Amino acid sequence: MRELLIDPEFRDKIPPLTEDEFKQLRENILSDGEVYEPIAVWNGTIIDGHNRWKVVQEHPEIPYRIKEMDFADKWEAFDWMYRKQLGRRNLTDEQRTVLMGKLYEARKKTHGASDGFRGNRFVSAQDGHLVKASTKTAEILAEELGVGHNTVKRAEKFANGIDTLTEVSPEAAQKVLGGASGAPKQLIRELPKMDKKSVQTVAEAIMSGEMKSKDTRTRHGWTKADRESRAKTDAIIADMMDASTVPEFTIDYLIEDIEANGMEYVSLLRNTLIDRSILLTTENKPSIAVAIEKIVSEIESVKGMVAA
Repeated sequence: MRELLIDPEFRDKIPPLTEDEFKQLRENILSDGEVYEPIAVWNGTIIDGHNRWKVVQEHPEIPYRIKEMDFADKWEAFDWMYRKQLGRRNLTDEQRTVLMGKLYEARKKTHGASDGFRGNRFVSAQDGHLVKASTKTAEILAEELGVGHNTVKRAEKFANGIDTLTEVSPEAAQKVLGGASGAPKQLIRELPKMDKKSVQTVAEAIMSGEMKSKDTRTRHGWTKADRESRAKTDAIIADMMDASTVPEFTIDYLIEDIEANGMEYVSLLRNTLIDRSILLTTENKPSIAVAIEKIVSEIESVKGMVAA
């Protein structure tokens, strides 16, 4: 068996599978008798397929394939990783936002970014009609992902906030990424601006469930320490959500978020079909169309909520 390297810098960039998801992956591979999707490798280091490789290590008799990748630098490798993950997995909104933010960061730093980047292709300064990526990266990436460029920029701030929270409490960060924290995105985006003690207070509120129950839990039966801790958390949240300094809940933001969520899902669905194009046979297409029609019907029902 070929020895492959695992670099935490690459492994930890991608949202980890839950225990149940990994168990299902293992069962699928063992049932199939092989690893269908190749393990992507760059200079001997795994870029995509860490979980598949873990299963192979447990069951060396399982056949697998390796796909050698060619990147100019690690930022180009990150760019490829994030785009692939955005198009292939069932992600929480928080995980998707982090991946989008990290993709934006990688796109700005990757080799050749000062010249530009179009789709999956790097272009040089001689390519003509070129816009500098230093000022247009967000717009280019937003067009690729089908979202607004402000959504891309806010995603980077959210990703930075998750990094800040991870330094204080990895468990709290994972709870936010799992979509079960109740923490407003704006609060997470503001974490890098806060002192470590304040970030710790937010982390404790997330882990205790106070953040999620902010509007529903009564203070009946709380101890004095509970009330004092709650007051500190409320003060931080109130400051972060101060409407005089943070234009968060406006109709423009609502419309942009609706468009962003919708377009991100369309992009995910499209990429899923591309990744599984081998199944788009004449025989299968009617069944697939029925499945998509169900989604369209659900969207129509949501539209009914705002119908005149």
